[in-house]
Amino acid sequence: MGICRICGKPTTSHRIGAYFVCHDCWEKRKGEVEKLRTELKKKVEESLNALTKNEKDGMKLMGIVQKFALNFDDEIKTALKEYRYSVEDENRFIVFLNYFTFERELESRGKTPAELFMEEYDMPDWVAENIKKFQTPVKGFFEVKEVLPQSRFLVQDIFNKKEYLLCGEINLKKGDFIGDEIYPWEDVYLTGGAISLYTDEDAEKFLKMAEEFEKLIEKSIEKQKEVYSKFLEYFGKDDPVFDSIDSAENALDKFTSWMEGGEGGKKIEGEKEGDIGIVCHPSSGIYVVPDYGKFKRMMEGREAADREYAEKIMKEMPYPVIKKLSEDKNFAKLIKEVFGKDITEENLDDFMKKIRPDW
Repeated sequence: MGICRICGKPTTSHRIGAYFVCHDCWEKRKGEVEKLRTELKKKVEESLNALTKNEKDGMKLMGIVQKFALNFDDEIKTALKEYRYSVEDENRFIVFLNYFTFERELESRGKTPAELFMEEYDMPDWVAENIKKFQTPVKGFFEVKEVLPQSRFLVQDIFNKKEYLLCGEINLKKGDFIGDEIYPWEDVYLTGGAISLYTDEDAEKFLKMAEEFEKLIEKSIEKQKEVYSKFLEYFGKDDPVFDSIDSAENALDKFTSWMEGGEGGKKIEGEKEGDIGIVCHPSSGIYVVPDYGKFKRMMEGREAADREYAEKIMKEMPYPVIKKLSEDKNFAKLIKEVFGKDITEENLDDFMKKIRPDW
């Protein structure tokens, strides 16, 4: 229940941002409703333009978008029923609200509240880019390895051992275990205002899972080495390209049959100028990548480089594939050509982190 911003009556009928508007005013005082909408838009856009790139402003930005998401009352009620956890306290509600704001598409609109927010308000490009990154948080279970000054923590994913610099005004100590999502912001990660803290008993279960996961990964890596060797033997390279999805899938089916001891037909070579790549990574598996051939030709200077297209591919290509490509010296040359950046082995990772949160 709120108070109508226009007439002062109690109401829950309509909302414009944090403002409530009763149904009578909504229908009969449209000029004042529109004025209120314009006033709110101006305030929000002033806040967005005043943001800086420090961590506190990152948290402020998350809060601004969350307030916008709270307008979708009915969708929130539906999402709460579907949510994988019971929301029993304020901390868990904030964790849920982050998920609702940045990850869950609204059934009525087909977009997340964050995407609708970016359509509604004008903002600096760098702010919009960071909101997009909030939509792909890093998910996992993390151990606090070190408590640092200024509300910073060094945390490590217990499964893949990757470390992250986490920022947020939360009470954590070394050895604590936390879960859910952490959100990329410039060169660090944000808590999103709340985090799930697990008990020692829960932590013991997770560590046991991590040990079993590590053993499974070791077996998987050995198997993938065998697949990679067979792939090279069959195709003669680890990244053949084809002129269509159908021909690529047909080649992959024949390879699989051949590897498993079936007929499979003769060995297949890829096309010289196809766009559809079948990429076999030494440790991660086999990927069908739609724009692989075009991207490689751009890297090698055999096709005109296009910044918008190159950036799209860099963002969407499977991480193991783009990571392996980045080891080629032509990758840095392409970045220099399309982005105007001088890239070396030392600063390549810093540049790619700005494009891909999973780098």
